[in-house]
Amino acid sequence: MKIICVTGMRGCGKTVLGEVARAAGLPIYEMRSIVVEMMDREGIQIDNRNMREFAKSIREQYGKEIVAKKMIERIGAESEKSGVIIIVGIRGMYEIREFRQAFGEKKLVLLAIHSPPRMRYERVMKRETKADDPKSYEEFLWSDEMELGFGMAKAIALADKMIINEGPIKEYVDKCKRIIGEMKDR
Repeated sequence: MKIICVTGMRGCGKTVLGEVARAAGLPIYEMRSIVVEMMDREGIQIDNRNMREFAKSIREQYGKEIVAKKMIERIGAESEKSGVIIIVGIRGMYEIREFRQAFGEKKLVLLAIHSPPRMRYERVMKRETKADDPKSYEEFLWSDEMELGFGMAKAIALADKMIINEGPIKEYVDKCKRIIGEMKDR
């Protein structure tokens, strides 16, 4: 089994990579789904500010690794059945350490996706799929700062592989297909 952990700032292309992987038959797990479920249980409205502040709060209350620990529980027995799985939305190296401890050092690959901030913002403004997307550039920058506060910059900097996504969507999809193919063949 191989686990591809994907990190990158909002709007960089993590969702598209997930769609490409899903089309290739790979199971996708989204870290954000853990936070959304926890917020739902507590009756907290999902929007940009609430989600970032809730994520910060649970990390302060239960430890930085809380989302990774819950994801490990979710993956559970399924991890032994799959050749490759994708975990999207890594926020910091503390999550990678949890995954390495649970699944083994050699089974993990950290993949970072990078796009310039203005380009990411324009992509986010075009989509209407996520309730926690910001409504202004100032709010977008604020949420970037919150995400960086979780340690995402270090995860991006220490990634095993990097995809630069600053061109046309077809070019990016081709890059995703290529890297997923390489990972599956390893």
